Amino acid sequence: MPPVSAPDWDQLLQQSEDLAARDSQGIPQIERDLLQVEQLSQKLKARTARIDSGSQTLAATRLLAQEGLNSRKLTRALQTFELRPTYEDVLPVESTSVEEYLEQMHELTTITAIQEAQRDTISAFEEYMDACMTADWAADKRALFDAALPDTAMPGPASQLAGGSLTSSVASAQFRSPLLPGGMPGTCSIGNGAGTLSGRMKSYYETVRSLNDATAARQPFQAIPSFAAAAAQDPDDGERRSTMRMLWDVLARIAAAAEARTGAGAARTQALLRGARKYLEEGHVTYLQNTIQANRAQASLGGAPSRQSQIQAFLRVREKDAGPLDFDSPGGADTTWHRIYLCLRSGFYKEAVEEAKGLRDAGLLRGGSFGAMLGEWVAAEGGLAPQSAQAMATEAERLLRSADRAAWQRSSFRHKAALYVLLSGDRRVAEHILREAPGLLQTIEDFMWFKLALVRPSRGETATSSGYFASGAGESWAYTLADLQAYLGQFPAAHYSHGGREPLLYCTVLLLSLQFRAAVAFLAQDASARDYRVDAPHLAIALTHHQLLDAGGDGDAGRAKGLDIAALVHRYGRSFVHSSPDVALEYYMQAAGIRGDTLEVKGQLLRELLTESNAFGYLMGSGGPGAEAGALERFVGNAQEKDALVAAVGRECERAAQMDWAVELYLYAGAPRAALALINQQLSNALQPALTDARKDEEVEQLIRRGADAAARLAAAMQPDDEAHKGTFHTLKLIRQLLTADKRGDHARVVQVLGQLEFVPQDQFRLQRCVDAAAMLAPVLAERLEAVLAAGGRALSATRQAGPLRVLAAFAGSLPQRVSQHTFRDLNRLQSAAA
Repeated sequence: MPPVSAPDWDQLLQQSEDLAARDSQGIPQIERDLLQVEQLSQKLKARTARIDSGSQTLAATRLLAQEGLNSRKLTRALQTFELRPTYEDVLPVESTSVEEYLEQMHELTTITAIQEAQRDTISAFEEYMDACMTADWAADKRALFDAALPDTAMPGPASQLAGGSLTSSVASAQFRSPLLPGGMPGTCSIGNGAGTLSGRMKSYYETVRSLNDATAARQPFQAIPSFAAAAAQDPDDGERRSTMRMLWDVLARIAAAAEARTGAGAARTQALLRGARKYLEEGHVTYLQNTIQANRAQASLGGAPSRQSQIQAFLRVREKDAGPLDFDSPGGADTTWHRIYLCLRSGFYKEAVEEAKGLRDAGLLRGGSFGAMLGEWVAAEGGLAPQSAQAMATEAERLLRSADRAAWQRSSFRHKAALYVLLSGDRRVAEHILREAPGLLQTIEDFMWFKLALVRPSRGETATSSGYFASGAGESWAYTLADLQAYLGQFPAAHYSHGGREPLLYCTVLLLSLQFRAAVAFLAQDASARDYRVDAPHLAIALTHHQLLDAGGDGDAGRAKGLDIAALVHRYGRSFVHSSPDVALEYYMQAAGIRGDTLEVKGQLLRELLTESNAFGYLMGSGGPGAEAGALERFVGNAQEKDALVAAVGRECERAAQMDWAVELYLYAGAPRAALALINQQLSNALQPALTDARKDEEVEQLIRRGADAAARLAAAMQPDDEAHKGTFHTLKLIRQLLTADKRGDHARVVQVLGQLEFVPQDQFRLQRCVDAAAMLAPVLAERLEAVLAAGGRALSATRQAGPLRVLAAFAGSLPQRVSQHTFRDLNRLQSAAA
């Protein structure tokens, strides 16, 4: 835009005078213009179709008459109304020129645009704040619901879970004694924790309890169908297409196929794959029937349909744009290959062989016709002999190499090629057909079925190829389960689960490809599967029970995640320790079974459950004649097994420095020797602190009572170790009397007790014998020897017994490793003073 020059004031003055003169003379011209406008308006009204208002017009006229107005005069006045704008209306007086007027209009337009932008910004900000508040509210709601459930989410990376140990406990927590004042086990009555559960958690718990009962009774138990029934009682899957019941059905079909076929290794793997294929085939039959039912008129299915007639009815619906079909009219579109493929896809193997007999271009293969090959494949349940597989692979290679773009557009050719590839089991020709005909497998179910049907137990030479399909070694390899698992692992979980909206679809893909560990890890760790944290440990329990956890081989993606299945089940059970020990016990026993079912593992878990829940009476029973048995009775076969299990728990408590629990458990398990050994150690450690601490003195009294009980149970013991433990306990009681007397200054009593200690000499002829005895002292007595010599020296010095004091000093000098230099110097000083 060119710049605006400064105004010429003389020229502006002349323009204003001309405008004023023209204004005074232009009134008749304006009237003529208005008259012309009125004429044009009347012509326009004459050409416009009027709408008869009818009753509304009459009502308006009646209303005007009530107000004293004549509607005709009002209409005529409005028609002759004129609006005459002035010069100031068009050009404001403050605008001295057109340029200033344009500048004002530009500023007004700018201000209006700024105001509109501000309004849009404010509106957008308010919408953003509303969205943030909605998201925060949803997060708070989710956190509230999660807090109401037991924390079964994984703690983070898999390495943390894998590094966790079942021996982890609350050793630093304050110990809660299992003893009542009388020294007997507490009964610790607990409520029915299972009554507080709901939904799938309760159903799953009842199934786990039944599984534990069957395991203890050594009876078979179908865990997967039972868990499926438990999940069906409370689906709780919302509007999702995939449910946990569907997942359990997949697993049930796979497990049933494995149990029907005896053997291990490759044979068992193939049985599992056939079970997965069978599930997909049954789903396709349901899809066929639903399609036919939705298009009954077009399907034209009779009243008693056979399997072949169902396939034909489905094709009438699917291939409705292909015109007449060959099974309806001679010369129609050839659907033989399509029918054979649909028969195989639906699990109609006999019907597929029958359809193959009517092939127009069956082809002569090296091993026979296609129908013969198909019969062999069906008889072998998804595999051909090496010679037949080689011939089929060669024919599949020739067929694919000779195909052009037009051939791939024909349905008959696509399904013929798919059948040749399927029977050959060749990995590279399968990849080629999937590249050339991506629309052949339209759903993930179709894709998984085709891939599973290709899988062979191991790689081997199936065909000698050349040209496009030739490898460096001139070999074509079979498609293996590891190939399928590696291919599926190339895509993220969201690729199979509709962006995370259907997480169980991906879990189903993992189960179908025998990646059982990966399925458990996905439910336990993935953010999109947060609603299925409760299902993860139960899926792990079922897979372990049926020995399927490692059936997927090294290709299972769950192996790389390092998921510890036993720790997963243990973590879930631990969430019930404080609220429902009875529920926690069932899962702890399952975790122990997964970890190896050894006494050590059971001891670790039961120690944690016992010390954290304080449910001694519930687990062990109330004790006494006619008392109620404890919960552990369900998991042991006889009294000896129970005692061994309780003793294992006691050893774990001893390792965790929970000595009071260990002593009580040893006594309960009928192992008083181990209990007395612990009591002696505790008593030795508490003797000197008890001299200045009243609470320690009460602890010493309790230990003496418990030690007396343990010693009484060893009254009829015949082993030397038992007598040694009882002797040590008796000596510790004497040492306590000696130290207590020394504390209160009763030197005569100290000298009296000192004479009862066989390893402390008071005569010269016993010196060497006592030195030898002191070298053989039990550690708990050797730790108190210095305190005994110090108290004895003070007592002998106070009672002026110089001879025994001299012998005592010589005894201390003969034990440099047992007596400190400080005590030795004190004894020598007392000896010198007494001399």
